[in-house]
Amino acid sequence: MRRAAGVTWLVLQASVAWAQRPTVSAGLDRTFQRDSVAPVWLFLRPEATLPRGADAVTAAGGRVRRESTWLHAVSADVTAATLAQLRRNALFRHLQPVARFRGPRWPPALSGPSAAPREPRADSRDSTHGPSAMPYRRFDAFGLVDRGYTGAGVRIAILDTGFETGLAAFQTAAIIGERDFVFNDDVVRNEPVDTPAASQHGTAVWSLLAAKVPGVLIGTAPDAEYLLAKTEDVRSERRVEEDNYVAALEWAHSLGAQIVSSSLGYLDFDDGFFYTQAQLNGDFAVTTIAADAAAARGMLLVTAVGNGGPNARTLGTPADADSAIAVGAEDSLGTLAPFSSRGPTADGRVKPDLVGPGVSVWVLDTQAAGGYNRLNGTSFATPLVAGVSALLRQIHPGAGPVEIREALRRAGNNALQPTSDRGWGLPSARVAAAFPSGVVITDPPDTMLRAVTPTFTWTVPGAPAYALPLTYRLTVTRTGPPGPTVVLDTTLGGTTATLAFPQQPETRFAVTLAATAADSASFRLAPTTEYVAPPWADLLTLDDPAGLTIREPRPSFQWSPTPASTPPAPYTYDLEVLRADNSQVEVRAPGLDTTAYAPSTDLDFNTPYRWRVTSHLGADTSTTESRGVFVVVDESVPTVTLLYQNFPNPFPNVSTGRTTTCVWFDLATGGRVRLEILDLRGHLVRRLIPGSGESDVLAASRYGRPLVGTSGQCDPRFAWDGLAEDGDAVPRGVYLIKLETPSGTFFKRAVFLGSN
Repeated sequence: MRRAAGVTWLVLQASVAWAQRPTVSAGLDRTFQRDSVAPVWLFLRPEATLPRGADAVTAAGGRVRRESTWLHAVSADVTAATLAQLRRNALFRHLQPVARFRGPRWPPALSGPSAAPREPRADSRDSTHGPSAMPYRRFDAFGLVDRGYTGAGVRIAILDTGFETGLAAFQTAAIIGERDFVFNDDVVRNEPVDTPAASQHGTAVWSLLAAKVPGVLIGTAPDAEYLLAKTEDVRSERRVEEDNYVAALEWAHSLGAQIVSSSLGYLDFDDGFFYTQAQLNGDFAVTTIAADAAAARGMLLVTAVGNGGPNARTLGTPADADSAIAVGAEDSLGTLAPFSSRGPTADGRVKPDLVGPGVSVWVLDTQAAGGYNRLNGTSFATPLVAGVSALLRQIHPGAGPVEIREALRRAGNNALQPTSDRGWGLPSARVAAAFPSGVVITDPPDTMLRAVTPTFTWTVPGAPAYALPLTYRLTVTRTGPPGPTVVLDTTLGGTTATLAFPQQPETRFAVTLAATAADSASFRLAPTTEYVAPPWADLLTLDDPAGLTIREPRPSFQWSPTPASTPPAPYTYDLEVLRADNSQVEVRAPGLDTTAYAPSTDLDFNTPYRWRVTSHLGADTSTTESRGVFVVVDESVPTVTLLYQNFPNPFPNVSTGRTTTCVWFDLATGGRVRLEILDLRGHLVRRLIPGSGESDVLAASRYGRPLVGTSGQCDPRFAWDGLAEDGDAVPRGVYLIKLETPSGTFFKRAVFLGSN
């Protein structure tokens, strides 16, 4: 027995040890078929520290490359033997290769309409901006530049292949920090071990932000502060490691970067590990997770969507990050570039977010004979959007990454119908700056209007001083048959407007609000939901949808009016109380100017009633009726045996939602009772008494009513749901309710409308 127990203990210990082993990516072993040493991500368990993880890697014979606080992970170069030790170490929760991205892939040369830029008529700004004026015009950014906004005070990090910082075009650029994550030094220019074209891509990207060569090339944020991170190794294997990218983001954050421009990341990788389409869901790729972590820390990541178009789902990482701005490319006339990658993400989100000029874009080109060239790619649309983002950040210094992204989305020319090839489209910098949070309707707070003559109130949060005063055009359209009807179309300088005429309940409205700033920037709000007019009165008593029983034969009817402006207010009211079984009006009180009424005569006992109020505003009226019935119950011993007409009848009743019909009866003399449902030929359909454990001997009393003061219209034991004895629904038609008592037999006709 001891031996068996010992064996069991060893098995349990082995099971626990196995359960604590890290999970391993399916592609990990394949990497060693190509390389004897490979970079690997080792994600630590929450309780393990980064130093412990790094020490474990070193002790196993690996070389630590990076430690990521954001990812709580270590990247390391390991051999297959080292990996075999680490995959048994309980410090780690998951192991996967460090993805090796291909270098920036230049799109194929274009021919035809998109091959050369076609410009609108040039103006005086071209003498200053030269060939770089096109992006300014496309983004509608000259209005901001003319006001002196050039990115001053905004810190931008760029992750790329390298940067020729000594060129004259960058003499005025404010470089706050440089870091080479390939060779682990502070030199981002080409080094002797680099290929001659290593820095070409990064320098071209940076020039669209920081270059200042009047008449030739002016970047979109020339007065911003720059952090330059060389993350991509473009030598023979043309790869950049994920850990360089993540380390660069953490470095940029440590130095106060507010915006990151990254024209890296593609769908295809070197041989070995790769992310599948299903993993491009915003939560899996390491760079994607790091991008969201950057946003959580206040940094906006603007990244290229990729050059893998025109097919759908060709975007790469980290463009699938939820909080990043993924940028596609179009030409100077707004035609989408065929090479621009498309979404959506694996989880169905729209990507790219925005598009920008990415065809024949004028850039500084270290490999061109004249030093400048026109190049294609989402790589160049990306820094342009990043520059516009910097202008917004300068104007609205408190705006975070999500606020800037949403401002640009709202200002996009495809904002009303975002698609997974253009996203929200090409943004207007002027509109995004003037309306950073758009136009917000504050009243009504939801789609149900609050008044019969509704008032609309709105605000423009964060509008800068130069955009004031604002003017508005409000259009309210009544929808539905016989067709749309404009009920209000007005231009005003205030932020509130009221419909002067009463609107009938359930009337639906579409609202369009166009706001225009002092600099002519215009924002149009067209909500996709419709507003609904409310009832004119809210019944406060005897309005339970399930029905209600009461004792008081002269109940108080009370209601509250829905607000209405004066004129046409004040209201007058007509009140009516009617029998629910035959719609006969029993009480009528016209011309009331109060909101409460009690009848001067008793209502009949054991009779189902409804009540309604007709509200008058001038010549307009609207009627509000109780949702359920009420019954004044007589609890005394009945003096006569009686079978009441069932209600509702016919049934089911669509308007009240009642699927059963109530059967009420009074017994003056106790004794044997039988309650049955018959067809018109007299055949038994359903027996209610006796049934369901109910005795067929009843005392003298009143039956079928619910308890006084409780909701509901009847005792469920004496209600018929349209089912036969076998549980099947009976055909629609007329049926007989038969009550046999010691005092005689009684019949009522019930009309069943069918189970559907």
